[in-house]
Amino acid sequence: MDIEVLAAGALGGVRAERWARALSAPGGAAHPVLSPDFARAVGGVRPAARVAVLESDGRCGWLGFEERGHGVGEVIGKGFTDVGGLLCEPGLPRPDYRAVLAACGLAVWRFVQAEPAGPPLGGAGTAVPPGVRLLGRVPSPLADLSEGYEAHRTAVRRRSPASAKTLRKHENRLARGAVPVRYVFDARDPQLLGTMLRWKSAQYRASGWSDPLAAERGTELAHALAGLRTPTCTGALSVLYLGDEPAAMQLTLRSATVLTCCVTAFDHRYAAHSPGTVLLGRVIATAAELGVTTVDLGTGDSEYKQAFTTEQRTLPQGLLWRPTLVAGGALLHDAAERTARDFITARPWLRSRVRGALRRYGALRG
Repeated sequence: MDIEVLAAGALGGVRAERWARALSAPGGAAHPVLSPDFARAVGGVRPAARVAVLESDGRCGWLGFEERGHGVGEVIGKGFTDVGGLLCEPGLPRPDYRAVLAACGLAVWRFVQAEPAGPPLGGAGTAVPPGVRLLGRVPSPLADLSEGYEAHRTAVRRRSPASAKTLRKHENRLARGAVPVRYVFDARDPQLLGTMLRWKSAQYRASGWSDPLAAERGTELAHALAGLRTPTCTGALSVLYLGDEPAAMQLTLRSATVLTCCVTAFDHRYAAHSPGTVLLGRVIATAAELGVTTVDLGTGDSEYKQAFTTEQRTLPQGLLWRPTLVAGGALLHDAAERTARDFITARPWLRSRVRGALRRYGALRG
């Protein structure tokens, strides 16, 4: 198998066209973060973004990644997506993942695999190939719009009636408010995007977590993604207004059939109205009108997503690695982190205290 590694920002020509065709083919993944246009946009902002092009017997595959230094890689576009993977044409043999890492100059690559993207990296009912270390599976809820918006709402009411009822309550409360509610799906004002990113950074600080948008030129990349207008990856900034004031905003990317939620933030002055949840409902309705059949709600099992989830899938999470000291250190670090997380998650009283401690730390950081 031939492997060539390219700067993602320089990707173009026949290679990009062939990648786009594979993404959009019947039965293809069609996920916008697996597209050549997403990779090129990330590479235009982050010089460490790369694409490995794999070829064997006339079949090709593409793997986007970012090097974080010392031979450690992540999915491309980290901070705006948690998922990635090898997108390939049918018939491409499963690669030697250690050879792929060596060609990329990596000792380890952390992934949450977008499904279906390419040869499975392992999981339920699938043998784990050499060079893959699975660390578990992460929840990744979807909203199925294949039968239309009303069918989706019916399915949600059947699956989670309490969540659907709570959403209607928030929508009705806003409708009965003293100020008019207005919604814009694709706002082009760059100042609005800057406001949303400030809200999101404040949310990260208040939670005690690190802010992935503050590093790696996150603001510049957000503007680049919002401005994408291609068949495989189109950006949009959606805004929910209360009167003349934006109350919630969301950056999404979509292909012809899949929309994914990248960043959502709201003005905490309106937190009691759950404007972010209401906005997501409006975005999903618009997605259905645009012919989108699947909305990827992002990894995690946040409670607000239950008002829109029709399918609760899980995605394999793990590492590609080759025998090096760097990979050994990464494996030990991730094993310790997973043990601590599982210990806390299994004890609700402890989880509550940890969250409280993080919030207090966030308050001290300002």
